[in-house]
Amino acid sequence: MKKAFLALLCAGMIVLSGCYGSYGAFHWFHKAVGSISSNKWVKSLVHFIATPVYGLCFAVDWLFINTIEFWMGSNPFAAGDSYYEQDAQGNSVAAVKNEDGSLSVQFTSAKGEVSNLTLQRDENVVRALDAEGNLVAQYEIEK
Repeated sequence: MKKAFLALLCAGMIVLSGCYGSYGAFHWFHKAVGSISSNKWVKSLVHFIATPVYGLCFAVDWLFINTIEFWMGSNPFAAGDSYYEQDAQGNSVAAVKNEDGSLSVQFTSAKGEVSNLTLQRDENVVRALDAEGNLVAQYEIEK
């Protein structure tokens, strides 16, 4: 029995070793709890009461969602994730992950000029498409 358990544990470590992911379910639940109230005492109480749910979200992420993300390249919980950055010159970039796994990106120059792109990834190729769907750039990722 011990040998079978040890063999199963080793096989699991090999299969799941590359499955580090973004822990989307865990972070989604954490954001939901954080948005319940602006009162720090209420947030803290809800956070404490919800501790078992945090553990469940972490387990679901670790066992299933991150594995899906590793093999498929996209986390099902990540749709709607956003990113914003502005440099010292006033240029900015804003990005939102779409349901289909693509990324909508908006570049705004310091002068106020706006460019919208959609980034799509297939296996080892990333494509940038303009607002009309025309190919603007393509980059091949080396494996």
